[in-house]
Amino acid sequence: MIYVTIGTMHLAFPRLIRKVDEMAHATGERFVVQTGLDTVLPEHCEHFDFKPREEVEAIQREARVIVAHAGIGSVIDALKAGRPLVVVPRLKKFREHNNDHQLDLARAVERRGWGRVVTEIDELGDACANPPPAHENYSPAKEEMIRAVRAAIEEGLSNKKD
Repeated sequence: MIYVTIGTMHLAFPRLIRKVDEMAHATGERFVVQTGLDTVLPEHCEHFDFKPREEVEAIQREARVIVAHAGIGSVIDALKAGRPLVVVPRLKKFREHNNDHQLDLARAVERRGWGRVVTEIDELGDACANPPPAHENYSPAKEEMIRAVRAAIEEGLSNKKD
């Protein structure tokens, strides 16, 4: 099964939904698509708009591949699930987002070896047929970030007293 998530953006992502629907029809593989607020719905895939986090995590653990828009929450969730990740960033030129910041996150995912980036939608079939290896041992840098923020606050308070 391939799990696809487009996130919660109010702008449509029909380029991705139509492509995975076409792939499901052609391959017969099971696709589960989180469509969010999108009004374009697949005909050949199971789909839902939103589900409780626990249900989504269970679907992700079952997936052979996770295809995600390049939203940080979706990427982190996929990494935590330990499944192969293919990232399809929303692009401004298709009116899928207000700017191309998702390209930056997608490139960071690829640089870190966390997954494969697909910007040309016709490459998605190959990416899913030959997914990258799943990233193992992902650990969020939460504690490191908290320490850095605390240090910056303490430094700021110290400088303010001077």
